[in-house]
Amino acid sequence: MQRTAFACVVHILMIWTVVFLITEDNYERAVESWKTSAENIALTVAAHAAQTQGAADLVVKSMVDWIADERIETEQQFRQVMGERRFFDAMRDRIIGQPQIGIALIVAANGDIVNSTRAWPPSPINVANRESFRIAIEPGAMALSATATGLVTGRPRFYIARKIESRSGELLGVVGVGLEADFFATFYKRIALGPDSALALFRNDGTLLATSLPDQKLGERFGKTLPQQLIEGGDSGQAVLAHGSFPAFSGGSLSSIVVATRLEGLPAYVTVVVGESAFLTPWRDRNLLIVAIGILLTGLTAFAGLRMAHLIERTGAAAREASERQVLAAIVDTPSAMTAVVDRRGKVVHANSLFRRLLGSGDDGAVTEALYNPALEGVEPLLMFINGEAPTAEIDLRLMQPGDQTRRLRFSLSRQSLPDSGESVILVGHDETLRHQAERAIALSGKLVTLGEITTGIAHELSQPLNVIRMAAQNALAEIQSEPQPVVAGDEDPAQPIPAMSDHEFRDFAVAKLNRIVAQVDRAAATISRMRIFSRSTREGPQSFDLRDACRGAIALVAQPFQAAGIVFNETLGGEPLMMVGHQPLIEQVLVAVLGNARDALSETSRKDKAVDVLAERGADGRLRVRISDNGPGVPEAIRERIFEPFFTTKPEGQGTGLGLAVAYGILRDSGGSLTLEAGGAGATFQIDLPGNFSSGSQA
Repeated sequence: MQRTAFACVVHILMIWTVVFLITEDNYERAVESWKTSAENIALTVAAHAAQTQGAADLVVKSMVDWIADERIETEQQFRQVMGERRFFDAMRDRIIGQPQIGIALIVAANGDIVNSTRAWPPSPINVANRESFRIAIEPGAMALSATATGLVTGRPRFYIARKIESRSGELLGVVGVGLEADFFATFYKRIALGPDSALALFRNDGTLLATSLPDQKLGERFGKTLPQQLIEGGDSGQAVLAHGSFPAFSGGSLSSIVVATRLEGLPAYVTVVVGESAFLTPWRDRNLLIVAIGILLTGLTAFAGLRMAHLIERTGAAAREASERQVLAAIVDTPSAMTAVVDRRGKVVHANSLFRRLLGSGDDGAVTEALYNPALEGVEPLLMFINGEAPTAEIDLRLMQPGDQTRRLRFSLSRQSLPDSGESVILVGHDETLRHQAERAIALSGKLVTLGEITTGIAHELSQPLNVIRMAAQNALAEIQSEPQPVVAGDEDPAQPIPAMSDHEFRDFAVAKLNRIVAQVDRAAATISRMRIFSRSTREGPQSFDLRDACRGAIALVAQPFQAAGIVFNETLGGEPLMMVGHQPLIEQVLVAVLGNARDALSETSRKDKAVDVLAERGADGRLRVRISDNGPGVPEAIRERIFEPFFTTKPEGQGTGLGLAVAYGILRDSGGSLTLEAGGAGATFQIDLPGNFSSGSQA
């Protein structure tokens, strides 16, 4: 009996020893597993925050570019120009489809709001005392303000802002966008893994910008919290297990898994706090089950106990994977873009509804093989990226489906390691078909405008050699078919017949006429060859040519209408070659557009000495410059800032499209050059600035 009892006691002790060891091992595994999950969630949330804030900063940069294009020099000019309705409309267009942006505004140097997407004209509000304005005018490229309640809407926002200075260094004002703290809070609440778990967005100095927890004082700056210590200690993205009381924004759990991840390129970091309810409650439930099994099945061997522990561990792993898949689906399934997750084999393992609608037929098989769809062109670089090691890339694809127009898709690619799918590639794409069609339409309109400028010149240039060819041929025929002069009755002194040429004289005569015909044919061919500006694209690649030849070609194209208008050309092209690499037809198109503008300006004046000066030279910096000046009435100050805008024209309706200078400006801008209208002086002077290695990929 005693030996049996002893054996039973030993057996029970062995069971509970195994149970104790299993519970401790499960605890360590649960903590380590959830640390990995917390780190992955933090990476995902940080990527979301960086993407949304990066998109907002792109809006701010575009506003800075608008202001740079306006060439504003004084604060008064800044107030007047940037307060116009067109910038209100432009800002509204830029933030449409970006729910994280609540407002975009332009502020003068003294804090007065001169334009805002809230209403136009804006309410007379001064924000000089707001932190978002004060930190924006401090030195630095970009400012991230603390969260504060909006003056009009009462909603919490934090701002990304940039200051604007004139070329002389004078502060003109500030442009910025307000990001909705509630947008981030709603997203974080969807990801939070329990009532004592939390996600938060902080500025680098510890200021709370947004959080999933309610009743938190946004904009408050916390002291040396554990997340901030992790960031400052270089442990960004590493999860730790914390015990005891914790700051209010963490949820107040006695033990938590905490990870802080810095945002790439932004002065902020995200904090993920996983409370006990997420990683200890399942562990406790499993331990109760093990204890119940130990009480009821004391006769089981250690093997049975270990087996049961293994089964429980597998159940917990499956639950964690399902939870992580739900988190990934919540992040990827955005309605404004095509998003998908692709594995290393090029198979789509997850895709949102927009991606499925465009690249799949609806069933899972078609979506899985979406990248191998025969209707998808240009997919080879994408597959190379999937099999490569580059962290990010931008890929353009074409979708050609029967009965539908060709769609142009642009995808941003990033490489991520996901717990469920392993090494994967995240695809975020947009349909840019309409933008591509608009660009082609504008380019084609620019061609037609230039074609209208030179049609008369081409007709005149061709008519002259054709007339000469006709006269030479008629003279030759007359010589070959010469007839004796008729004798008139009663004429006592009839005219002497024209003596016939000898063979040698006729041969010299024919050679002269044929040489003249060949010369005129060459002249007509040279005129027709200039039409390559409309019949060729840049598919032949950049070529080396003399900029002076492009100037002479453009002048020849417009010579006849200039002569008809009584305008004199003064060419100063120098004796040294101005060699460059690029596309001569595009340069001629730009020059024809500028010369046509000069002709139109001179047609409005009655002066007799109408003249256009064309100067080509190489500057001290090695860049090439062409200056085209006229002695016309000049460009009124009121429209100088708009002269390069597409479809802007001062001509009567039906006499101008407003595309000539706009297309010329775009060709030079896209190729590293510039087209500027010089200020002051009589008439108008346009300067074309070209790099020494000018090369354009634009389609004429």
